[in-house]
Amino acid sequence: MSFKTIHLKWAALGLAVVSAIGAVADEAKRRHEGVATCASSLCHGSSQPLKAYESVLQNEYTTWSQFDLHSNAYKVLFNKQSQEIARRMGIGPAHEAPACLVCHSDAIPAAQRGVKFQLDDGVGCESCHGGSEKWLSTHYQVPKISRSENLARGLVALENPDTLAVTCLACHVGDKDRYANHRMMAAGHPRIVFELDTYLELWRTSGGREHYRKSAQTAHAALWAKGLIESSRRQLDLIDRHGAGRLGPIPDFGIYACHSCHRDLRLSAFGGSSYSLGGPGDLRWQDAHLLVLQQVSQALRLESSRPLHRAIIGLQRSANGDMASLKKALATTRDALLVTERELKGRSWSAAEMNAVVQALIDASRRGGFPDPAAAEQAAMGLVVMLAGLQLDRGKRAEIDRLFDDLRDDNAFDQRRFVKWMSVLGAR
Repeated sequence: MSFKTIHLKWAALGLAVVSAIGAVADEAKRRHEGVATCASSLCHGSSQPLKAYESVLQNEYTTWSQFDLHSNAYKVLFNKQSQEIARRMGIGPAHEAPACLVCHSDAIPAAQRGVKFQLDDGVGCESCHGGSEKWLSTHYQVPKISRSENLARGLVALENPDTLAVTCLACHVGDKDRYANHRMMAAGHPRIVFELDTYLELWRTSGGREHYRKSAQTAHAALWAKGLIESSRRQLDLIDRHGAGRLGPIPDFGIYACHSCHRDLRLSAFGGSSYSLGGPGDLRWQDAHLLVLQQVSQALRLESSRPLHRAIIGLQRSANGDMASLKKALATTRDALLVTERELKGRSWSAAEMNAVVQALIDASRRGGFPDPAAAEQAAMGLVVMLAGLQLDRGKRAEIDRLFDDLRDDNAFDQRRFVKWMSVLGAR
């Protein structure tokens, strides 16, 4: 897939490019040896792709250092915007603040840092592949030493969609240790934007250089759906963790949809969303991934479609209710997500199914079902994933660019133009 405009927006955000740290149970016990240990021309530092392995190019370090924005994640903490954010927050220099380092570097304790480890390498190999202390000398000895043995030694199985989602979303959506809270965004940090399949493909081909060879069996639609489910779960966890009563009587407003308060008046003229159940001033949870997932479940006529629809409505009603109603709504939504996940698992994603999702996303946009820029972004990226699966994206690159041009600036978001370009892209 080629999403020029999304890539430009992703690069421009800078500060929103964050690390993904693998969820390995005893990762805290493993030493990170540093990206320099991967840089040999006979390992991953070749200037050109080699043919020794089917999926490993052996120039991954070169690609990372020259083209991958993750390698710049620490350096961006020295720029003027980062310094101003840190000053407003009163947290000291950005490049020393734990709240920044946890996502902009491989922020492991000093005791876990090997001789060649450098914090200023930013988000490097071991941020995603896991601390290499116990597998560095064996991971290339397949089949003599099996893949499963290396995984047991701490190598992260990123070929597994579940593991991949957990690894990426730890920072790109948030978890118990990483969270771009309201105070941080009010100080100037960009709103976090992420969709697993779209951003993974942008990263894989960053700078026109492949980080790894894509398998012919790669199913973008399946990974997209997986990303929607896991991102929704993460958002529910953030609501649960940072809602009122957790850290104090006032919740962290970062868990709400930004346009609950920071509302462009043009949005109200459009009619709003079917999930806008309250009145003026009522808050909405951030539910962009859920809203798109609901359209997927409806288009595919999943049994979970109605329960998921009711769960989303109940979740939004709980935003202005009490703690008991919030706990109930979170549990109900988690249950609905689990059922949806089971129904989507192993799906072949036929052309008819992808076409149905395309039409559902367009129809929902016309009804105002994606009421703010965050939801519109997710719907737009989903539409392009579907078009790519149908091999219809290449002939519509100009229209795709126009769609994402209109989504680049939250303050200039115009739902009518969003609907127009969604409809143009869906036309045969």
